[in-house]
Amino acid sequence: MTIAIIYPPTCDTTGPYLSVPILTAWLRSHNKKVLPIDANIEAYNYLLKENTLSDMLNSIRKLYRALDEKPSLNHSDQMKYVQLYNAMAKLNWVPDNIEDAVSVMRDSTGGRFFNAEEYEKAVITIEAGLKIISALYHPLYLDFQNYRTPFSLLSPSQIKADAATDKNPFHSTYKRVADRIKENNVSLAGISIAFPGQIQPGFSLAGYLRSCFTDIHITVGGPAITQILLRHDHENQLKILGPFDTAIIYEGEEPFLDLANSLERGEKPAGIINGSIDKPMEKLPAPDFDGLPLDLYFSPEPVLPYDPSRGCYWGKCSFCHYGLSSEGTAKYRERNINDIVNHLKQLSNRWGCKNFYFSQDAFLPETAHRLGLAIKEKNLDIHWSTDMRPEASLTPEMCADLKAGGALSMALGIESASPRLLKLIRKGITTDTMITAVKSLASAGIAVEAMCFNNFPTETLKDALATIEFIRENKKFISLFIDGRFGLSHGSRVALNPSEYGISEIWQVSGDEIGTGLFYSIRGRERSIKEQTKIDNAIDSLSAYWWLHDYPWAGSLSTVHTILWYEKRGRDTFRKSAKKGHRTTFSTPMTKIKSRYDIKSMEYTALENEAEIWQTLVYEHRAVSPERYNNLAAKFPLIQPEKR
Repeated sequence: MTIAIIYPPTCDTTGPYLSVPILTAWLRSHNKKVLPIDANIEAYNYLLKENTLSDMLNSIRKLYRALDEKPSLNHSDQMKYVQLYNAMAKLNWVPDNIEDAVSVMRDSTGGRFFNAEEYEKAVITIEAGLKIISALYHPLYLDFQNYRTPFSLLSPSQIKADAATDKNPFHSTYKRVADRIKENNVSLAGISIAFPGQIQPGFSLAGYLRSCFTDIHITVGGPAITQILLRHDHENQLKILGPFDTAIIYEGEEPFLDLANSLERGEKPAGIINGSIDKPMEKLPAPDFDGLPLDLYFSPEPVLPYDPSRGCYWGKCSFCHYGLSSEGTAKYRERNINDIVNHLKQLSNRWGCKNFYFSQDAFLPETAHRLGLAIKEKNLDIHWSTDMRPEASLTPEMCADLKAGGALSMALGIESASPRLLKLIRKGITTDTMITAVKSLASAGIAVEAMCFNNFPTETLKDALATIEFIRENKKFISLFIDGRFGLSHGSRVALNPSEYGISEIWQVSGDEIGTGLFYSIRGRERSIKEQTKIDNAIDSLSAYWWLHDYPWAGSLSTVHTILWYEKRGRDTFRKSAKKGHRTTFSTPMTKIKSRYDIKSMEYTALENEAEIWQTLVYEHRAVSPERYNNLAAKFPLIQPEKR
């Protein structure tokens, strides 16, 4: 039996994710033949090419001309027209530059990759390429984190509808995946859906494979699909599965192996397969990257993921729920230190890799310390980055040992600098402890990334500004930061005990059969637009001290590129680069496009109307469907061409 393990779009293109190598290693250690496929990097390697984007722009021009010739445009026409117009007017230069931009990201010499001006231009160009794809497949919004259309994840029928060839930018890649599955006589195909942006593309891939092969067992697993399925009863779970024969929820090594064995015995498993939530890690082999196209990733050298631990040793934060658990986070477990060191040495030698990202919820400082000492003792020339809590145990002495043992950067869960909120979210750490940890790490030469959020229930303007001021006061010790908006997740303590957090009501909209959206209202006064604007402006002002980018580029937290820049240029690189103003060094050309309509007025009106529709659907009707959307959209007047 040959088993294919497939990682679908859309996700980070700078390096492999851990799920496929972990499952590959486990199955191969049990003498199974595995075909690992990273359909994500293969898709973008095809899409971000000159010929592909040129053909897309030609298709966009045809669609635009057809709309421009219409005697009037309704709301949906207007939204599409604006997207098509902007693609032609603002992105015509992209195809000629896209392959050079990708080559910058893969520049093994580092001469262009570490040149801030060239890197900035490459980022802008690649992101512009994604906008071309989104425009052609309107109303799709696509980047390396998100795959969003208005209705695709509302129901199984909508998921199937959005998988249609004319709505799926990854269809050509899926055809090539199917060809390899046929060539390798695959009997079991597993699709790993780790992140929300992979859900629709993963279902689309499964649907296409099912149309090609009736005799292949197709299963699905991973954190994102687990979080969806565990919220439903058995009947609804089976409806959601759609093209999949089975789904493995929670951790998947042992159930995936059991599934393969049962198929070899001629059995026909179906439905939901429960995995482990507390599997010990002692017997897990090192991740196996053999068979993955490491040369295709948008990076000058590999930065490989590794998992020294799973779960969170604290596990009490009230906002937290993600990964392979029904509530909060999974139970904390660790690998043996000797195994970790041997695995890192093995992977470094095999792949020429000297930088690792430890993909885990939170690394226990004491374990990290023992690992650092072991790496130093073995004289291994490797660096590692990971996530940590800003614990009191991160003393100057420990941090010096961590640095000597290869520690390069730490993303710290700061969350908030308001003492009241820290207590409410059950952080278990004071601001004084945070400051000490930040300064100890930075003084040792380890890059510190501060992870914060605002708009937590009951947070006041004063609370939010205290967090921003914390970052500002300690900016010389902080290499990067993020201060995002709080989002409510189903299995968090906040969602399970809303009254403790000032929440008066939690709801899902009618029509959301999958249950991806969660909304809430709070008791008392909501934060005003003026207050939120003040917070957003303060964050924008603070951001000017760093050279920041969106995920997954250098200047965003815990990314492959950021790690490489730290290693090359030091922990201060993004503050130093900000002073040079690299974001202003590349301006993109505009193309004049003929239009029968007032495009500026149309864009403003269409976006205002679109926001009104969704505000009405979610917060007034609390019900969403294409029919309801179309009924509201039909109330807006048609737009006529300008009189000449």
